[in-house]
Amino acid sequence: MSTKAVNQKFLALADPARLDIVRRLARGPQTAGQLAQPYSISRPAISRHLRVLREAGIARAEVRGREWWYSINTEGLQDAGSWLDEVQAMWSTALQSLKEYVEDQND
Repeated sequence: MSTKAVNQKFLALADPARLDIVRRLARGPQTAGQLAQPYSISRPAISRHLRVLREAGIARAEVRGREWWYSINTEGLQDAGSWLDEVQAMWSTALQSLKEYVEDQND
């Protein structure tokens, strides 16, 4: 995955409202109206948040009748998780090397 795609995902998740929307979508698909209910921000603002999540590949939208239904795009979240796994593995390797070096210095 490109650095730009990873950045887009994490920027999308950095906003508290969007992160909360993702948590709520993890429970199942919801309409834009349902997603807007708990917030004191305008419906257009919610629509912008949803667009950011869609463009980042984290959410999907489909029209059912007159309503837009949003759901999680698990592949988009898996991409972000895979990137985090790679970084965690690099740090684990680096920390293990540091530990071995320090232990060798103390022998």
